[in-house]
Amino acid sequence: MRIVVVYDIPVEHEDYRRRLREYLKNFGGKFLQLSVYEVEVSKRELDELIRGVEAIVRGCEGKVKVLFPCRSCYEKIRQVGVRLRELGAEESP
Repeated sequence: MRIVVVYDIPVEHEDYRRRLREYLKNFGGKFLQLSVYEVEVSKRELDELIRGVEAIVRGCEGKVKVLFPCRSCYEKIRQVGVRLRELGAEESP
């Protein structure tokens, strides 16, 4: 199943945000935009992912939401615009 992980953790807790980003990337998460990752997981992996996220953010302010869009929802997504990175341009510093 494909899930979307969205988090809102204050900048004062940058260490938690960094650890969460790394965890999601190591889990195969695809960066969509700041604080938003898309992850393909099985049911067993989902439970593991949620336990890991809970362990990382325990003790910090902020929240993490795990969204479960259905196939029909994904088919309705429309993207407008293209990021420079997708055009092959270098990112700004």
